[in-house]
Amino acid sequence: MEKEILQRIQYLENRYKSLRRLFWCSICIALVPLFILGFTQNENFGTIRVKGIIVEDSKGRDRILIGSPIPHSDDRVRTDSTKVRKFWAKSYGNMENQYMTWYKKYKNDAEGIVIMNEEGFDRVLLGDKLSDPNTGQRMFELAGILWNDKQGWELGGAGVNTTKEGKSRSIIGVDSEDGEAVHLVALEDGTKAMVINGENGRMLIGMSKPNGKFFKNKDKFIGIKYFDSAGNLIWEQSIDTLKK
Repeated sequence: MEKEILQRIQYLENRYKSLRRLFWCSICIALVPLFILGFTQNENFGTIRVKGIIVEDSKGRDRILIGSPIPHSDDRVRTDSTKVRKFWAKSYGNMENQYMTWYKKYKNDAEGIVIMNEEGFDRVLLGDKLSDPNTGQRMFELAGILWNDKQGWELGGAGVNTTKEGKSRSIIGVDSEDGEAVHLVALEDGTKAMVINGENGRMLIGMSKPNGKFFKNKDKFIGIKYFDSAGNLIWEQSIDTLKK
């Protein structure tokens, strides 16, 4: 009986030693990769080069486009003629087909970032050579930031317009559902003004050098002018006149 007990004890001791060796071997195997990584020089990527980035939301919908130009997205309304007709062209009534003809000439790409909502409408655009609004072609090349409503209609922006002659003008504008509302402008000819647009015309407050196209002035002008919707001068008040 005693001999049998001693044999069982010896068996358990041997079994324990085997398990202990197996345990430490497992620990070593697990630590080897960490040990190697600890002595391996980490690569430092200072520059990442990509042609474009598309960020999806949790439901797999394209939401952010980044690139120069931005990459194509099947979810973007701007580049889907069926959605353009459905959401925008029908707003023009019996000119729906004419709108689609105009739309073919609109600039939809951009160099920078476009943030879209869940329905695929552009909400915020940031970068260079930004897209045209969905209401017409821009007269100038725009670099800056734009924001739209939930249906993709442009409601404002801030940036630098470049003319065909290569000159620059800085503009900050906010729009309403009726169109352009209030703008701050610093033009290439030295004109500095605030423009308030209304249903029947627009009011200009600011200053201009002689022969300014914006204020339509022959002499240097500082003051306020109001033009009707046809561009005719209705009223003006010059600060120089007030001094007299």
